[in-house]
Amino acid sequence: MNEPRRPEPPPAATPGPPAYFPYWVPPEEDEIDLLDLVAVLRRRWRRIALVTVLGTGLAVAYALLATPMYRAEAVIAPPQEKTQSGVSSALAAFGGFGAEIAGSLGISLGTTDANRLEAILKSHRLIARVVEKHDLLPVLFHDDWDPAAKKWLVDDPEDVPNVWDAEKLLEDLYRVKNDAKAGVLRVSFEWEDPEMAERMLRYFLDELAVVVQEDELKRIEANQRFAEEQLKKATDPVIVAKLQALLSEQVEKAMMAQNVEQFAYEAIDPPAVSDEKVKPKRALIGALGLTVSLFFGVFLAFFAEWIDNAKARARQKEAAG
Repeated sequence: MNEPRRPEPPPAATPGPPAYFPYWVPPEEDEIDLLDLVAVLRRRWRRIALVTVLGTGLAVAYALLATPMYRAEAVIAPPQEKTQSGVSSALAAFGGFGAEIAGSLGISLGTTDANRLEAILKSHRLIARVVEKHDLLPVLFHDDWDPAAKKWLVDDPEDVPNVWDAEKLLEDLYRVKNDAKAGVLRVSFEWEDPEMAERMLRYFLDELAVVVQEDELKRIEANQRFAEEQLKKATDPVIVAKLQALLSEQVEKAMMAQNVEQFAYEAIDPPAVSDEKVKPKRALIGALGLTVSLFFGVFLAFFAEWIDNAKARARQKEAAG
């Protein structure tokens, strides 16, 4: 009797290559180490030195030939506040009515603060008044002005500088810094001539005093008109007395406003100019020119090395093909 045949086991699987590399194979590229970099610098040091010398020379030449600039500076502060015994006390006595009066008329019960002085100094109104009052357009744009013929050296009348052009130019020359911590304003003006720089700064500060005086006199006049109109209508003796005190205070403030120099601001440091030039900073320009040109020379050296290597590889491929 024949025995049943057992099934044969399946053949063993032939081992194949792994589906992934068990380790990282670096790409076939030239490795660049520190020695290679040093070798490049040694081979091309002449080019680096040439670029560095040329760049530094140009920077030094600019520093020596650039027009020197001088800075005139002044430090001013708002006028010191005084005890509010006149207008403030009179309006305060009216209570809510007095506050409504001050709000409707825009009456300022305090003195001019530093923020308002800063806003006026930077305003187009003040700059335009200074430029027009002292005829500064030929001074600011002296390259386009013929002093002998007293005319502009431009062909198109639209190219003649105006007040707006002057304001744009003054952005780099005329600066106002509000030192809130010290409670003062630092005003400066830069120009080629130190005496002219100081004179320009005085023009702006003098005009600031005039503008503050004019604004204050307008407010005083409005307050006086209001008090006179209310005095004609008032019947209560208390209100009449307060309105009379208000009028008296306005007269006193008008008299104080006539002293332009002390009314608008307090001069902590009057305009003065230093003998030292603020521009150009020759040492800084020279150091910066040396640094930038050196880095640029190194960059050109490595760039030239990369181009030479690329050409060599291209020639090798052509020869192998």
